[in-house]
Amino acid sequence: MATSVYFNNYNTQVEQRLVEDLIVESIKIQGFDAYYVPIFNPEDRDILYGEDPVKKFSSAFPIEFYLSSALEYSGEREFFSKFGLEIKNNVTVIVSKRSFSQRVPQNIFTRPREGDLIYVPFLNGTGELFEIKFTNQTKDFFTLGRKIPFFYELELEKFKYSQEIMETGIADIDDAATQSGYTIDLIVSSGNANNYIQKEIVYQAPDNTEANATAVAIVQNWTPSSNTLSVTNIAGEFTDGTVIIGASSNARFTLSSYNPLLDSTRNETYDNKYIEDQANNIIDFAEINPFGKI
Repeated sequence: MATSVYFNNYNTQVEQRLVEDLIVESIKIQGFDAYYVPIFNPEDRDILYGEDPVKKFSSAFPIEFYLSSALEYSGEREFFSKFGLEIKNNVTVIVSKRSFSQRVPQNIFTRPREGDLIYVPFLNGTGELFEIKFTNQTKDFFTLGRKIPFFYELELEKFKYSQEIMETGIADIDDAATQSGYTIDLIVSSGNANNYIQKEIVYQAPDNTEANATAVAIVQNWTPSSNTLSVTNIAGEFTDGTVIIGASSNARFTLSSYNPLLDSTRNETYDNKYIEDQANNIIDFAEINPFGKI
């Protein structure tokens, strides 16, 4: 027996449009404004081993979301593992397909992708970056027979910054590199009258050309009064007595000294110096007693 041609609302665009309008309006009324931050260079992913290069986030699109996890964080939360304290706060948000299609270029991003970021400005008081772990495209289960989803449910986990390049133009998002990235202070001496520019590339090269650079980094802060240049995303090894050149500012100062084991990160601390100090109490690197106090 066939369904009634008079009351069957499946595969009718009018009813589907009404449901979509209600979903979009509900998110706009009860939701919040956030940013969708896609990976700029996904094509660089290593397909063979499944490894990522240094990810780059260079754009952010404002979209309204609905917070499904309204009571508290979910997931494993805070726990001690063999790697120390880990924080895996998870949240679930909903974004309508229509809003995503209108705000995000569809020739590049047809849906929210796993690995992209969502910046929620009000969580934790100062805003939080979350990574998309899974995009559920069937949460509405094809309501009224519509094949295209009305909305996406995104399962998010607190983003752990690991030297990714953040150049979205949104200060709160880009500040993640300054707040959490491994940062070393380069103490410089004599130089020209130019100042290093935040987020620019600095390098050392035997012929003073960026193409032949032996050490490269990104500027996070420049303090002329103390001749201190704070950098992240370091590639190579900086050499004392060699000029550090700003790719955009053309600032040129000679590196006096720095300690690669010390970092000036504000929010997260690294254990490099602590591990070295503790290891020196156990292992003697002299040839006479290689096992130290053991």
